[in-house]
Amino acid sequence: MARAAGPERRLLAVYTGGTLGMRSERGVLVPGAGLATVLRALPMFHDEEYARTRGLPEDTLVLPPASPDQRVIYTVLECQPLFDSSDMTIVEWVQIAQTIERHYEQYDGFVVIHGTDTMAFAASVLSFVLENLQKAVILTGAQVPIHALWNDGRENLLGALLMAAQNLIPEVCLFFQNQLFRGNRVTKVDARRFAAFCSPNLPPLAVVGTDVMINQELVRRVRRKDQLLVHSNMEQDVGLLRLYPGIPASLVRAFLQPPLKGVVMETFGSGNGPTKPELLQELQVAARRGLVIINCTHCLQGTVTSDYAASRAMVGAGIVSGFDMTSEAALAKLSYVLGQPGLSLDSRKELLARDLRGEMTLPTVDMCQPLLQHSLLSRGVTQLLSLSQEAHAVRDALMPSLACAVARAGDMEALQVLVELGSDLSREDFNGQTPLHAAARGGHPGAVTMLLRRGADVNAQDEDGLSPLLLAVRGRHQRVIGLLRAAGACLSPQELEDTGTELCRLASRVDLEGLRVWWQAGADLGQPGYDGRSALLVAEAAGNLEVVSLLQSLQRGPGAQAPSPDVLPGV
Repeated sequence: MARAAGPERRLLAVYTGGTLGMRSERGVLVPGAGLATVLRALPMFHDEEYARTRGLPEDTLVLPPASPDQRVIYTVLECQPLFDSSDMTIVEWVQIAQTIERHYEQYDGFVVIHGTDTMAFAASVLSFVLENLQKAVILTGAQVPIHALWNDGRENLLGALLMAAQNLIPEVCLFFQNQLFRGNRVTKVDARRFAAFCSPNLPPLAVVGTDVMINQELVRRVRRKDQLLVHSNMEQDVGLLRLYPGIPASLVRAFLQPPLKGVVMETFGSGNGPTKPELLQELQVAARRGLVIINCTHCLQGTVTSDYAASRAMVGAGIVSGFDMTSEAALAKLSYVLGQPGLSLDSRKELLARDLRGEMTLPTVDMCQPLLQHSLLSRGVTQLLSLSQEAHAVRDALMPSLACAVARAGDMEALQVLVELGSDLSREDFNGQTPLHAAARGGHPGAVTMLLRRGADVNAQDEDGLSPLLLAVRGRHQRVIGLLRAAGACLSPQELEDTGTELCRLASRVDLEGLRVWWQAGADLGQPGYDGRSALLVAEAAGNLEVVSLLQSLQRGPGAQAPSPDVLPGV
């Protein structure tokens, strides 16, 4: 179904199950199928006359006019089977993200109808799985089924559909009781009242009343050039450990055993825990073994600090501060970071200590630990991290040059931090070069691979008309050339203009490596130089038999494709 033009906004509503659509069977609520049919019978959710005029299919409904110049058309996609949210896991949430990815270009926004019991976990996971969102993904549900006379499902679903259609806040959110929350900031606080969720350490992004009041200063900026990335490789061997007074060290030791790879540990107050030597020793042993532990407070509001000796003991045990993250967000973030391939343990801890999706409020830069301290470039990245929301213009101005410097140095840790910071790695610096130019010039296959996988333009040209491929050829970086060629890079006619003369020069100097890299880059080895002779003729005239043998073995006609020594690795 193609997206409609004009005043129509098209949404996809993914119905996973949950209380909103449940039916009562023998006094027990069970997931109820056929939500589209139920909504079709409710005038507030479907304008039958407009749908008939437009010829909409059975699974597609249209709201009554939201405004004189807008219509909201939505398709209900029902999961098979439907779930009680208590049974949902990271696997199902990744599948929801993949569903959104498949339909991303088709719709203007997305609503996920989900059970409330694990909705905060779902919203947090989706916020990390879905990177570079430019459309709203709003989760909602109900405390009372929509079939009941007195329920909250109708108001919640209608509000979520209208907010998603406006796309005013393009991130993963949760809509409940007329409030739109950032998805990774919420927790469920009430099992009976309609106001089931709260965002303890961040105000709502929007409040719906007679008007929609948006907290613009809290809305994260969108970079329109970035493509949607779905991180399906989420680590599932993570857990949640809540400390309590007198908890025995033997219980903590048993919990921290493999295959567990990461733990969110809920501590007292501002991050305090028992300071018994035997308990701290168990934490230290696990941390040295490579287990990643995040310290979160079990208080509803507030943040983890190091004001008390007990909280400093936690830091000394190798535990990462979760600051003011909810346990749901910390668990999702841990799963995301541990699922990222190719990172060292220190790099993972550094990412966990950063605000990646608006999930936590960082203190001043002096208090952020651990920080990148390994190089001048890394310290530059750290300084960028300290800029406030109001300093976006400064950050945006510095980012391209810093990204190019990091890529030229091949600093993978700093480059990953720039990615998580939201840097647009396709932007040009003052010389018109992209980070891919810089990485190719520096000869760093790892950086080149990372940038290509993030959608870098393999044939971008700088102000001098040079491509990353030509810079790699000049640097004789054969692995980088192979990566660029495998990604579709080719030398432009302008770059090939004087190739014949260069090949003749290399032949006369018996520069076999130079000839090989030009061949690998796809150059025509038979192209004549300034005097009309080819490199082969120059080598034959000089009696350079080694060059002649090489050229004869390589030459396969104009634009011969060299085998690539590297291919882009899979996720």
